[in-house]
Amino acid sequence: MKQDKEEGIEKTTSIRTDIIEDAKVKKSLVGLKKDDTVKVDVKKAFKVADLARILGVTEDEAENLDVTKFELTVKNINRLEESDLNQEFFDKLFPAGEVTTEEQFNEKVKEEVENLFKQNSAQKLRNDMYTFGMEKVDAKFPEEFLKKWLKATNPNLEATEIEEGFEDFLNNLKWTIIENRIVTANNLEVKYDEVVDLAKERIYAQIKMYNINEEPTDEQLQQFAMQLLGDREQANRLFEEVKALKVFDQLKETVKIKSKKIDFDKFEKLDK
Repeated sequence: MKQDKEEGIEKTTSIRTDIIEDAKVKKSLVGLKKDDTVKVDVKKAFKVADLARILGVTEDEAENLDVTKFELTVKNINRLEESDLNQEFFDKLFPAGEVTTEEQFNEKVKEEVENLFKQNSAQKLRNDMYTFGMEKVDAKFPEEFLKKWLKATNPNLEATEIEEGFEDFLNNLKWTIIENRIVTANNLEVKYDEVVDLAKERIYAQIKMYNINEEPTDEQLQQFAMQLLGDREQANRLFEEVKALKVFDQLKETVKIKSKKIDFDKFEKLDK
């Protein structure tokens, strides 16, 4: 993939035709042979998240590409085929020997899907509580003063950039105040061990994403966590994440929650 500009993005990557959004783009790729070249408008072709992964950039960078035309050169073509439900297949998906029968395989898949749905449900609840709090709390801010303060503390920011991002800045400020009030009122405390545990959890998930069969030891995870927390920015991000989770746990104990079963396709449409 080579961006159609001087010193643009150039990356060898992998593209699945089934995730291409635009029918015309998909048609232009089907039938290509090795070393064939075609021009593609990547913003038409892919969702932002997929495009960021394909190009190896952040989602913000993918969203704001100045040139969206890329030259695509085919290096290899791979086709996916269904596998037989045998031991070789099971060992590719799970630690070797953990699953040995089709029944165990089905149970493990069911367990993983259920866990994913629980995570999605928990995230939806957090989003709803955030929205409820933001709507219910009336906060007034000295906007002109804050714009001057932003300019004074970020001299490289243009006035237009401050205006464009100001609403998001106010929302973040408002939620930070709400969050800190909840922390103070309920004597919530973020402990160092909790931050380390979250770092280990994130590292474990990343390792398993790239190598399902690798099972890191707690000692290895501890070492990786210490390296991660040595970066001040990463440490602050994890600290804030632990604090946010504590706040939402507190809110779950405070509000009345009514559980409701819903089809997954309907669940997906709730925020659309």
